[in-house]
Amino acid sequence: MAKEISNEMMFINAWVKATGPYDMNYGRMRVGALPNGDVYQGVTRVFPDKVLVKDNKVLLIEGKIIPDSGAIGQLELYAREFPLTPEFKHLKDMPIRMILLTTLENKTVREFAESKGMEYVIFKPDEANSIVRKRMRIEG
Repeated sequence: MAKEISNEMMFINAWVKATGPYDMNYGRMRVGALPNGDVYQGVTRVFPDKVLVKDNKVLLIEGKIIPDSGAIGQLELYAREFPLTPEFKHLKDMPIRMILLTTLENKTVREFAESKGMEYVIFKPDEANSIVRKRMRIEG
C-alpha cells in the first residue's frame, strides 16, 4: 500500500519545485553518526524534511505550515549531525544553510531563527491556503 504524503511534505515539495533545480535532492534522509560502525540499532535518528545541494552549499530544510519555534532546534541538530553522516561524507565540508520554510510570518520565530543564522522563508503556494486555514481552525 502506498504511503500517504503529508500536507507539509506536499508544501515542501512545491517549494523545491518552484525554486529548483538542485544538484542533489534527498527527502527525509537520516543524519548523524553511526557509533557502532554500520549498525543502526540504538542510534538516535533525526530526519530533515529535505537535504538539498545547490551552488556547492548544503541546504537543510525544515518545513512548518504554521511557524513553530521548535523547528529552530531541529535545524540546529541537523546541522550538527550532518557532517557526521556516513552517507553524506562527500558533502561534509560544504557550507550549510539552515532554512525554516513556512507559509506565514511570525516575527518572534523569524527573529529567533535569524539570530541562529537560519533563513526564514515564506512560501505560499495556492494549495497551502486551504491547509493553513484548516490547521488554524484545528490548532487555534
